[in-house]
Amino acid sequence: MFSARWQIDAKFGHKQTVLELMRKWEREIGSQVGIADLKFQIMTGSIGAREATIETHHQVETLAQLEEFFAKIGKIDAHAKWGKELEPYVVSGTSLWAIYRIVE
Repeated sequence: MFSARWQIDAKFGHKQTVLELMRKWEREIGSQVGIADLKFQIMTGSIGAREATIETHHQVETLAQLEEFFAKIGKIDAHAKWGKELEPYVVSGTSLWAIYRIVE
């Protein structure tokens, strides 16, 4: 089992806007690709982390499941449009995917 984590930093004063856009993605795009099956979560920096950092977690059984997720969202025009809508509110260059193996 893996946790796929996508991290971005909101520009100063725009954290709430980024969070709202992340929820919009969850409703409008993630729902089309079965995000509910991936135990999707949105987290923000609190203690010992940058307050501007926003992370999404997707839990997958296999890396093949994650690849399938990426392939599906890549075919959705609304996903590309959403990315352009998000871009003005995110610190350029902070987007990062990290994949962690869950130890049970």
